Amino acid sequence: MIHHFLPFLLIFTLVMAITKSYFVAFAAKDICLKKCKIQSITMILAHLQLVFGIILFTQFAFSNPNWAAIMKDAASRYTYVEHPFLMLVAIILISVGKVKAKKIEDNAKSAKTTFIYFVIALVFILARTPFNKLLAF
Repeated sequence: MIHHFLPFLLIFTLVMAITKSYFVAFAAKDICLKKCKIQSITMILAHLQLVFGIILFTQFAFSNPNWAAIMKDAASRYTYVEHPFLMLVAIILISVGKVKAKKIEDNAKSAKTTFIYFVIALVFILARTPFNKLLAF
């Protein structure tokens, strides 16, 4: 259940972090992102979602070892291969973006780094989130 509803909160906080970093980087707002907690909250939610996804994935992997059949079926491949892989890449991008931005002293450059990494992560998340399953619950 948590893995089902947490993406809404994650996407919301990710959009908030992107918006805040956009205003700092491109609209010349003087906000210190290092004191802003929205990036940390976004990263924590992303890692929680990853943990719950890994738990679900390992339960599936041990109960259904027929990977050849999964790879032949497009819907199964989307659910059990493409979705987990791209979500993992997105969470890595969120983590790398936050760590790189934290190391940069210039506030505008730090915000640009956050903006770029978080936008790419958001695109990956939106590309592989099964909204039909999320909204059908």
